[in-house]
Amino acid sequence: MKTNLAAQREEVFATLRASLSRLNLPTDLVEELIERHIAVAFEKGALVFCEGNTDGMLACILSGYVNVYCPVGDGNRTLVRMAGPGEIIGYPDYVDEKGRHARLFEAQAASKCTLALFSYEHVTRMLTGLPVDALISILAALNTFWSGNLRFFTVLLNLPCWDRLTIVLSDLAKRAGVRDSEGIILIPEVLHEDLAEMIGCSRPMVTQLIAQMVESGLLTRRGKQYVLLKNWDFNQNRSPQKPTRRLQAVPQGRSSTFAPGSSRRTAVASSHPVMAER
Repeated sequence: MKTNLAAQREEVFATLRASLSRLNLPTDLVEELIERHIAVAFEKGALVFCEGNTDGMLACILSGYVNVYCPVGDGNRTLVRMAGPGEIIGYPDYVDEKGRHARLFEAQAASKCTLALFSYEHVTRMLTGLPVDALISILAALNTFWSGNLRFFTVLLNLPCWDRLTIVLSDLAKRAGVRDSEGIILIPEVLHEDLAEMIGCSRPMVTQLIAQMVESGLLTRRGKQYVLLKNWDFNQNRSPQKPTRRLQAVPQGRSSTFAPGSSRRTAVASSHPVMAER
C-alpha cells in the first residue's frame, strides 16, 4: 500500500513528465532525470536560489509553494510567480561576465516545501547525445514556451488593474486550486502585497479590488485562503460595474503601471543558501 507521500510524489512526477513532454524531451531522458533527483526540504521563508548563483542546479517542486522573484536593484525585488508542485524553477537565465551560466531570478519558500534537485551539467550532457532533429524539436518547443511567457506579461502590461488581478487569480486557481461546493479554493496563502507585486499596482488598489470582487459575489475568504466562487469569470471579461475613475482614485503607494521596478519587496536574508515556468 502506497503512503500519501509516495502517492503525492508520483502525481508530481506525472505532472513533470507531462510538462517535459511538451518540450519534446525523449521519454528515456525524462525517466533518467527523475531517477537521479535529490530531494531537499526547505522551511517556510528559506531562500532556495539566489540571483547570480552558478551552482548548476535545477529543481522540480515536489510539495509546497515557492515564490519566484526578480531582483530590481538596491536590495529590492518583485514577485513574478508563485510556483507549485510539478513546476520547474531555478534554471540559469544568462551568462555572467566570467562566461558562467548564472541565475537571474531568485526563489524563496512560500511554505514548507520539498524540491527535487537536478544537475544542469547532467542535463546538458544528456542533451549532447541526442540527434540533431531531436535538438531542433526541443529548441522549437522552448521558443514556443518563452514566447508564451512574453505574451502573458505583455498582455498583462496593457490591461486595467481589475483585469490583471482576474488573470493572476485565475492562473493561481488553475495551477494551485482545489474545487469544492463553493468554487475553487486557492491552496497557497496569498497576501495583498503579493498580489500587488504580481500585477504591478499598489497594495491599497488590490485591497479595494478584492473588496469589490467580494461584493460582486465573485470571491470570498475562508480563513487565510481565497475562494473563487462558482460565478467567477475565467474568460477574463471586464466588470462593467467597476468604473476606471473610481479605481484610480486610490492613493498610490506603488505605480499602477505594470513595469520593471513598479512594485518591490525588500529581500529577505537567506536561511538556506543553496529555480519558473512562467
